[in-house]
Amino acid sequence: MTIGERIKQRRKALGISAEELAAQLGKSPATIYRYEKGEIEKLPGDLLEPMAAMLHTSPGWLMGWEQEQTDSIPRPITDTELKFALWGDAENVDDDDLAAVRQYAEFLKEKKRRK
Repeated sequence: MTIGERIKQRRKALGISAEELAAQLGKSPATIYRYEKGEIEKLPGDLLEPMAAMLHTSPGWLMGWEQEQTDSIPRPITDTELKFALWGDAENVDDDDLAAVRQYAEFLKEKKRRK
């Protein structure tokens, strides 16, 4: 199985759209589809770990170095990662902003659970 096939398999198994994955990784959906189709064969090192985390797997499985797929337990996102992901800037966001975002995220998770 190719890297692209592994990406697509995990993404679909988790119910994540290519658009969602792309947005979380700061890439275009077209780029994700190109990885999945094998048009881009080499996954950049700086993208490997975040993609594996998004797909709840290990970088080794994604690359084909490990044969068994084991779900990884996602770690909580750090404040610095959250600041950078949402604002592109980790220094100019205060704790009140972070608290509001985390509260809203919890609200959305609870709303989704109720459906």
